[in-house]
Amino acid sequence: MPEIVGDNVDRLVTVEMRNQGIVRGNIAQLYSAARTRLGEPLAMLAAKRLRAAIKPGGAVIITTGAGSWPWLPNGETDGPPGAASLARAITLGLGGRSILVSEERKLPPIASSCLAAGLVVDDEATLRARSGVATLTSFSTDDAAARAQARQLLDDWEPQAVVAVEKLGPNAKGEFHSLQGINASEDAAKVHHLFALAAEREILTVGVGDGGNEIGCGVIYEETRRIMPAGSRCQCPCGDGMACVVGTDALVIGATSNWAAYGISACLAFLLRDPTLLHDAATEQRVIEQCALAGAGDGMSGMAIPWVDGTSLEVQRAVVTMLGMIVANGLRTIQRPF
Repeated sequence: MPEIVGDNVDRLVTVEMRNQGIVRGNIAQLYSAARTRLGEPLAMLAAKRLRAAIKPGGAVIITTGAGSWPWLPNGETDGPPGAASLARAITLGLGGRSILVSEERKLPPIASSCLAAGLVVDDEATLRARSGVATLTSFSTDDAAARAQARQLLDDWEPQAVVAVEKLGPNAKGEFHSLQGINASEDAAKVHHLFALAAEREILTVGVGDGGNEIGCGVIYEETRRIMPAGSRCQCPCGDGMACVVGTDALVIGATSNWAAYGISACLAFLLRDPTLLHDAATEQRVIEQCALAGAGDGMSGMAIPWVDGTSLEVQRAVVTMLGMIVANGLRTIQRPF
């Protein structure tokens, strides 16, 4: 049954609805490449590994926040809601404590998303003292400072998992890019050092993405270079393409990164037999609206509106509702009398 539920979740979160004029038709190929590499439904695999790794009271570092100046200076509406959903599910279902990290300018939409999801956003002392809390930390865009900060964070929290949701990672030349291959290195927090150090310490790493330029997609690096138009040839002087080289233990591909993250939350809800671990449609509306009101932009238009990658608020509500039904019916047995 987990594999059936996992397959259904993966099918739903990979239904592509991007606008014409932007990269289209590639999500299925990226998903297929990741599925071939990892061998089972992606969201369910991530959920299984998180369940196995995170013990009550254990810390989880979650990084999110994509987009760069001038178009998306405070980040996108794709990413923070997915991170908030995972933080909520990990808190309620596994007793984990979430530390969310991003660039300073992208923290307000992340905080607003977590608050709208029901988490108290407070300082480190509060997170250590009680459940139901998330804390936020700005992460450096300077490479040397980021290396030191990554080591300090892992030393301080000893996390049981490190998760990236729609977070840009470097290509083979160390440069960060948008989906279209535009250089975004200057604005990007160098959080990939967290993942390199986590791998050294044998800490679980999970990546969530929708284009191949995000942390985690190093699992399908060569496929991304082949599949994506800017995969092997970007628009900046490095000329090496936007494909990210940073891999993770589990990778989940979705039509938006939010949906992929919601897929993990749904699979955790199924594995833990608690449908409430996936937030409902009313909560989804509140999260997306508050994320946009805090300054995050729709990834297609750049406008601070409650859309995600060119898909409406109604669509976000519908995806969460359908994921909830997949979980509920996956846990329910009926004896049909006819």
